Amino acid sequence: MADSFLSRAQKAIVLLDADAPDFAEAALAAESFFRGKGIPVLLRAVHKNHFIWSRRKVDLFISLLPSPSWHLSWVARSSKASVKAGRFQLRHGKVFDLVVSDPAGKPFPQTEVFRQITFILSTIQ
Repeated sequence: MADSFLSRAQKAIVLLDADAPDFAEAALAAESFFRGKGIPVLLRAVHKNHFIWSRRKVDLFISLLPSPSWHLSWVARSSKASVKAGRFQLRHGKVFDLVVSDPAGKPFPQTEVFRQITFILSTIQ
């Protein structure tokens, strides 16, 4: 059986919605998940309309931010990550390789979106 993508990942970054009620739970879930996989992770708490600090040299880029912005688009496009995942596709072409979107009229908490993204990534060979 071939190794999963996650077993080959060297570094990850997760952009978290710092204004969401489940921010602390999502940060803990992301840290625990990547620590368990032995993957160094950089967690970034992002407040609405604030600057996003990101490393460009990571293997995995995950955005749990609930809405698009020009700044997220710029950060995601400039990332050198081999896999990028988010909650929606960005304008002007395909930026995210994996999108886990909310059902119409029922926004999911970022913890649930993170679980879905990591479940799917765990199945990629």
